[in-house]
Amino acid sequence: MEEKRTSGFHYAWVVLIATIVMNFFFSIVYSSFSMYGASVLEANPDITRTAYSLIPTLHAVFATVFLLLYGKIVEKLSFRLVMLIGGVCLGIGYFIYSIANSITVFYIGALFVAVFPAFCSSTTTGALINRWFGKLNGTLLSISMAIGGFGGTVGSILVGKWLSTIGYKASFRNMAILMVVVMVIVFLVVRNSPPEKNSTMLWPSEEDKNATSQEERAGLTIKQAVKTYNFWAIVVFFVLYASAFYAAYANVALYMADLGWEPAVYGVIFGVVSTANVITMIPGGFVADKIGSRITVLVLCVLYGIVCIILGFTTPTVPMMYLVCALIGVCYLFCKVLCTPLALCFGNRDSATIIAILTAAVTVGASIGIPAANIVYDATGSYAGLFRVLLGVLVVGLILAFTSIKQVPGWDKVGGSDALDDQ
Repeated sequence: MEEKRTSGFHYAWVVLIATIVMNFFFSIVYSSFSMYGASVLEANPDITRTAYSLIPTLHAVFATVFLLLYGKIVEKLSFRLVMLIGGVCLGIGYFIYSIANSITVFYIGALFVAVFPAFCSSTTTGALINRWFGKLNGTLLSISMAIGGFGGTVGSILVGKWLSTIGYKASFRNMAILMVVVMVIVFLVVRNSPPEKNSTMLWPSEEDKNATSQEERAGLTIKQAVKTYNFWAIVVFFVLYASAFYAAYANVALYMADLGWEPAVYGVIFGVVSTANVITMIPGGFVADKIGSRITVLVLCVLYGIVCIILGFTTPTVPMMYLVCALIGVCYLFCKVLCTPLALCFGNRDSATIIAILTAAVTVGASIGIPAANIVYDATGSYAGLFRVLLGVLVVGLILAFTSIKQVPGWDKVGGSDALDDQ
């Protein structure tokens, strides 16, 4: 790729800022969804807790389907257009939630909502960063997701107040309007790649300088990657970790409600998840770039293990739940950020497709973990039994992680493992 000299403000920063705005408002809308559960169930006694708990599962199931098609869809429509489609569909889904009086209608809304986390958020953010920036990809992704994640703090507090004043239906409608407006603005400023602005990527590596297209960047193709143990072990680890993480994430607010705490109280406590995520994500992404994903994964798993121990072996008080939510916020770094640095274990060439697949593994984990958590809860009759099981799942995942997370031979060669075979 011929390097073009540019002066002044590089458009890569505009793209990064646009992803921050997108992730901030998405976090306001999506991260606060679990807070609606108690209000919806109270207003609709015909809807059971188990049936309602399948909504975030359907978010994950539908998102997984969209993610597996992500690479081909982006090739046909471009990043900008899929981001706009994601925002519009999220708005439609939340509007459907605002008028739903049956669980079937909620499930229909979940189909539309799922488009956004599949097409946008960390998936497209990571892919755009890999095209606009040559270095510090994990750090930049963490910056976008961290600042964006602060929206979850705002959203939790906002929804807590709205549930007590205007009700959940008006809250859903407000969120729908907000997301559509924001994504139209993002669509107007984002560009898919540097050539669209007659520019080149910022901080290109030597391999990037020599490449004339995405296909000439170093790394394995997706067909080569899927033939390795590393790829499938990482995918299974993502599924296991995400199943354990989202099982906890989806149940913490309900746990506090079952303890008899008011929505305004547990709304503030649950907001600590996003606050902690914001505070730790930028240094977390930088650490992942500097010391590697393997050690980063170890730290996050240990912290999540502490969450499982607290909730599995004690009856949490308010201060303890603040600590739990803070640790969950730190552990959320894994689901939001590590798809990109782990995709780079296979190089840059097909990183967008690999990021989408790893993100799909996260959604599969969420879709498995949330209903499985309800089954375990019903079987054990307690949150303690649930979190003890999650601790066991975490140990199995950790074994997979440490046998697979490393740079695969060919990650730094144009043509991947084929290039190595030719030498």
